[in-house]
Amino acid sequence: MNSISKPLLQWFDQHGRHSLPWQGNPANIYHVWLSEVMLQQTQVSTVINYFNNFIHHFPSLAVLANAGEDTVLAQWAGLGYYARARNLHKSAKIIEQVYQGVFPDNIKQVMALPGIGESTAGAILSISHNQNHAILDGNVKRVLSRYHQVKGHYGQAQTLKQLWVLAKQHTPNARNNDYTQAIMDLGATLCTRSNPDCGRCPVQQGCLAYQHKTQAEYPSPKPKKNKPSRSITMLVYQNKQGQVYLEKRPSKGIWGGLWSFKECEDSSQEVLRTIQQFDTNAHINRALQPIKHSFTHYHLIINPVVVDCSEQTRGFQSIRHLKVGVPTPVNKILAQLD
Repeated sequence: MNSISKPLLQWFDQHGRHSLPWQGNPANIYHVWLSEVMLQQTQVSTVINYFNNFIHHFPSLAVLANAGEDTVLAQWAGLGYYARARNLHKSAKIIEQVYQGVFPDNIKQVMALPGIGESTAGAILSISHNQNHAILDGNVKRVLSRYHQVKGHYGQAQTLKQLWVLAKQHTPNARNNDYTQAIMDLGATLCTRSNPDCGRCPVQQGCLAYQHKTQAEYPSPKPKKNKPSRSITMLVYQNKQGQVYLEKRPSKGIWGGLWSFKECEDSSQEVLRTIQQFDTNAHINRALQPIKHSFTHYHLIINPVVVDCSEQTRGFQSIRHLKVGVPTPVNKILAQLD
């Protein structure tokens, strides 16, 4: 099998991205690790500002390890998939305690850290240490699916296994770090989900999808399922000072570790019961605009209700000076209060 590495590296030298904030010579493994975690299911354009802000607050692995979880989640808020931030924080603590603050350079040790799979571990060690590891993130899956016309969605075990074999076969021994960046760049900039720019692709000659004009058919789409919807009421308890009541969510589950409004089933009876439990003197002020928030497996319809409370301070926070991380829908609700 002809490897795509040679033309891909030639293209990367001329057209690849070389000035992203986590790229350096030599690469800072803390920066590489952070960027790879942030880039999971998130585009580069979104990550850049979050990365810069995160590094500003946590300039080293040691600073991150010694920070409080609320402080870490506050800087992650809005980026989504919050388990990534919690796992990043846990991993930093493990590295401080087990590896004396030095990020491990053995792939099995890296994969043993919370939230790091084979592809992420391979990317970290390839980019930072030029180790010979294959990667298989979403961009690479798309490139290889088209190049080899791999049938089946990559969520299926057999398809994923086939893609891993191909990824390892194409990974070169030399310039592994540049190749890792190059194949990710190819998927992100040219071999995009829709309207791929095949005319400028450095590996078009060997690409089966290009030859057969089947680019739109690969990767095979995920079998569609209708997402169910769920409705809840978020109770925006507000005291006389205009502060709102927030409570920390459990670590597991949606928005784990973030701070949010109290919520209950979306029924008038349950709303009144929950309010009375919280404050017998509280009364409903008004309802705000509903918010629809979509997760991977379902849609969440949030109906915010502002509730005036008797004067309380415990658990109430100033809207304009929040120092904790809150989910995106909570920020949207807070914006309606201004």
